[in-house]
Amino acid sequence: MSPAPWQHISSRTLLDLSPWFSVVEDTLRLPGGRIVENYYRIEAPDSVLIHALLPNGKVLMERHYKQCLGRVVLTSPAGAVEEGETPLQAARRELKEETGYEADLWQCMGGFKIDGTRGISTAHLFHAEALRQAATPHPSDMEELELVFIGLDEILAAVQNKEIVLLPDLAIIALASSDFFRGLFQKCET
Repeated sequence: MSPAPWQHISSRTLLDLSPWFSVVEDTLRLPGGRIVENYYRIEAPDSVLIHALLPNGKVLMERHYKQCLGRVVLTSPAGAVEEGETPLQAARRELKEETGYEADLWQCMGGFKIDGTRGISTAHLFHAEALRQAATPHPSDMEELELVFIGLDEILAAVQNKEIVLLPDLAIIALASSDFFRGLFQKCET
């Protein structure tokens, strides 16, 4: 027998730090009838993550400091979907703002929930090809970064050396590098 869904009774926001995130407390009824009055979850804006492939086969990544990790790591270009934007518009904007690059070919890799227990948001993954330098990068002052052009063998070494440590980055690299998942990608609607 399949698990039954839980029934939502009510919600209240405990902490609103918009536009970054909010902490919400739900009251729920479990399938057996028990009421759970303090189920906590996080709401945050959706985000985009871009696997950016240069014509020479190298992947465009960013080396920058992440405060919550307390160190410099390699990441894919990424950012929040702003109000009124589609995920594709956000991906195009973030790629150009952070790196100065634009892409001629965009493939949608899907939207995936970050955490099934705490909620959080949806990460929309994109594969961008035929990159070209179009502008000077304009990252925010909290995004001091170095652009890194890295081959697949170097990516594997970066994972082993703990330079790539964030799960979304590992996921997008694995999806984009796997022939098994390639059939899932769709050309993005412009």
